[in-house]
Amino acid sequence: MYTTRPDHSLMRTEYGALVWRLLEHLPEGLSPAFGASVAELAPGDAVDPHDHQEHELWLLISGRGEFEVDGQVRNVSETSLCYMAPHQRHTIRNISQDSALKFISIWWD
Repeated sequence: MYTTRPDHSLMRTEYGALVWRLLEHLPEGLSPAFGASVAELAPGDAVDPHDHQEHELWLLISGRGEFEVDGQVRNVSETSLCYMAPHQRHTIRNISQDSALKFISIWWD
């Protein structure tokens, strides 16, 4: 068993969002076949539009946003689940003027 709490000081900017990669902090010898992070967007900020070879899933923890995949846009909010297939260009924009948009990202081959 392993438990920890996110350390905001370990967050870094990736794809335009503040990100804490969860699995980089696991004890040596634990290496699951997926990646996971907690991401945070300030009001008005957006994830840089991008694509990659992995499947990706976002689970919104708090906030409201506009989720876009290959030009299709949907409004999303807390508890929304967003899935992107490999090579789909995607982004999310925080549409709030006063609160952060936070989500968990999980990706796999």
